[in-house]
Amino acid sequence: MERKEIFSNLPEIEKLYTLFDYTTTLWEAKELSLYHVDKVEFYLLLLMRFREDLRMKDMAELLSLNNSTLTQVANRCEKKGLVKREKGKSDRRETLLKFTPRGRKLIDNIVSHRQALFFPVWEKVSEEDLGGFVNVLRTVVETLEDRVSYLEHLKRPW
Repeated sequence: MERKEIFSNLPEIEKLYTLFDYTTTLWEAKELSLYHVDKVEFYLLLLMRFREDLRMKDMAELLSLNNSTLTQVANRCEKKGLVKREKGKSDRRETLLKFTPRGRKLIDNIVSHRQALFFPVWEKVSEEDLGGFVNVLRTVVETLEDRVSYLEHLKRPW
């Protein structure tokens, strides 16, 4: 796409992205309150759902948290019975977080509800448009991911 076309579409893209972000953020806050987890706890559980083999140090980096903040979040999740700590097998100084059955069920339920929210949307979109949307999202993620230097040494969690 030419620069002129890109710049002419930026206001509409920004407007729609802002409305999408605002709407999904409101929905997410309401949804998470039903499960008694906050947003940071949710993102920790979601990250674990993709990669349960990460060290807490790597989780903190991926979530853009310092180690002490992640420890506090992990403590809250542990008190709620969602996760448990385990020592690393190759290095006992490392700490891994593992799901408890309750934690696994909770994150699976939240993800199912998130998918259900968008299902009526996807029904209104043609297969071709949906494929194009997925390609655009993939391009956006890959382009932005390349620009975030502190993630370079970590594997993509999904």
